[in-house]
Amino acid sequence: MKIYQPLYERHLQSIDIIGKNAKCDDGVVFFDLVGHELEGYNKFIPYYLYPKSTYTVSVSTSSFRTKVSVGSNPWVKEPLKYNLATICERYGGGGHPKVGAISFEIGAIAAARSAASEIAAELRS
Repeated sequence: MKIYQPLYERHLQSIDIIGKNAKCDDGVVFFDLVGHELEGYNKFIPYYLYPKSTYTVSVSTSSFRTKVSVGSNPWVKEPLKYNLATICERYGGGGHPKVGAISFEIGAIAAARSAASEIAAELRS
C-alpha cells in the first residue's frame, strides 16, 4: 500500500490535469502539458475522458526532451483513417500505424506546439 498510494494519487492528478487542459474537436483530443510537472501519464486517460474520440495529440516536456505524442483510441469501432507513424515521420518521429511520437530537443516547445497543431488539424480533416 505504501508504494501504491503515491502512484494512485499521481494518476488521479494526471486525470485532473489532462481533463482541465484537453479539448476535443472533430474526434481529436488535444492537450498541452507544458508547465505541468507531469513527466509521463497513462495514455488511455484521454479516451477515458473522451470515449467517443478517435485520436489524441499532446505536447509534453521531460528532463530530456520535448515531445509530441499521437495516438488512436483502441476502442473506436470504425477503421482508422490515418497511419500515425507516417505522419510523425514527416516531423522526424515515428511509431506504428496506431500510435506515434516526435522527440524535440529540451526547450523546443514552439516547434513541438507547431507540429502538434498541424497534426491535430490534419487528423480533424
